[in-house]
Amino acid sequence: MKFRHVLCGIITLLWIGAYSQIKIGDNPQNIDPASILELESTTRAFVINRVTTTQMNAIIPIEGAMVYNTDIQCLHYYDGENWLNLCEALGLTITNNPIVHLDTTIAITRTDNNFNLEVKSITGLQINDRSITREDIALNTISNGNIQNATIQNTKIAPGPNNTQLVTNNGGNVVWLPRTSPIAFGKADAGAALKLFGATSIGGSGGLYTVTLSAARPDTNYTIQLTVSDGYVITVFSQGLSSFIVQITDVAGALVPDGQWYFTVFDY
Repeated sequence: MKFRHVLCGIITLLWIGAYSQIKIGDNPQNIDPASILELESTTRAFVINRVTTTQMNAIIPIEGAMVYNTDIQCLHYYDGENWLNLCEALGLTITNNPIVHLDTTIAITRTDNNFNLEVKSITGLQINDRSITREDIALNTISNGNIQNATIQNTKIAPGPNNTQLVTNNGGNVVWLPRTSPIAFGKADAGAALKLFGATSIGGSGGLYTVTLSAARPDTNYTIQLTVSDGYVITVFSQGLSSFIVQITDVAGALVPDGQWYFTVFDY
């Protein structure tokens, strides 16, 4: 009978131990249902097993075991084959050696155990074609000093209205304006036309010569450029909608009946 009581007691203790939880430290009556072992203290610390490197390597535990290596001063855990240093568990090496590109684009600065990574330089080789549009560039950030000579082609410039040209206005801004191609030009020897464009004839004599335009102008504010040979003086004598008269003189002001001269007419 006594043996039966002892046996029952042993079985009861084994059953309780199989389903028990252990709480060490403060508030032992409060333990999380999911905890098998729980520590709680605000004045004491949990100290893991402390061993040297030689002692650690002599231990071959199950996977997941953990010790504190006093030689290396870091926690180690066992992965089933080797002890791994938690301070270097990732085994990463940080470099700025270029692999994809020819130039180094990242600068790495180390201060103790801190690594600072920042952009070093970016060239055109690291920028994909057509990856930066005008919406990505702030106003007034690119000036002439930032653009290499002969790098912008005509096909890269947004087109303006028909029959216009790209010019700089008085304010220094680049704008599209109507083209200022000449509407007429020519070469004459006194009153004889040698070459004409935009004009039908040249007449006159004795130093006064009339140029008749192919098409009449809307007003008389068109511009006439004149050139004469032999040191003579050439000026516009009069200007009408469909023709103009030029006067050729010597330096003393006397009319000259000969001499080659040239004219160009602009209207804009």
